[in-house]
Amino acid sequence: MRFIGDVHGKWKHYKRIINDVDDSIQVGDLGVGFYAKRGPKVGQITGNPPHYAMVRGNHRFIRGNHDNPHSCTKHSQWIKDGYYDDVNDMFFVGGALSMDKALRTENWDWWSDEELSINDLYNVMDNCLLTKPSIMITHDCPDVVSDILFLQHRFKIKSRTSQALSSIFNAWQPKLWIHGHWHIDSDTIINGTRFICLGELSYIDIDLNDPVNSGKIVPKSRV
Repeated sequence: MRFIGDVHGKWKHYKRIINDVDDSIQVGDLGVGFYAKRGPKVGQITGNPPHYAMVRGNHRFIRGNHDNPHSCTKHSQWIKDGYYDDVNDMFFVGGALSMDKALRTENWDWWSDEELSINDLYNVMDNCLLTKPSIMITHDCPDVVSDILFLQHRFKIKSRTSQALSSIFNAWQPKLWIHGHWHIDSDTIINGTRFICLGELSYIDIDLNDPVNSGKIVPKSRV
């Protein structure tokens, strides 16, 4: 299965990435539901994902912090937060904290419910630890991971989402954890779990029968 990093509304690149595979999962910040803030189309949706191309195969996505949560719920290819795929033993958690929200406009290109509520995160944590999936697919990553991988990142901010993911990781170490959000390509083992961070428009093809050893990140420059 192909896993794709942040897209940020770059639909032509995204369509090119999904064109030669039947199944893919995009790990958030697809760029759903933004409104134009200026110009002749001010107040109108700036663009939507290529639904026809996504449903032609089985191309799905989780919600990032740069996705309109309400618009995501109306998209047929959106994977709900806290969903457990029992066929592939995968668990999904979207959302994150926008580090640049002070530069954005609420309900136009930033949404106050970009992160799940504390109660929703508790429910997600309970369900995840009940199912104990082999593979985690999230937009952000646990604090304990970002502290190691992105120590020098100048925008490092902890959030309730990353703290909840840390609680999950402290209690359960899946075989594979794929995420985006940090705009960096990384593939490393931490406490026995393979963590893959996908940068913008990077992707990786994973054999779900061998998630620990399969796949190599294809960076944006090669897309």
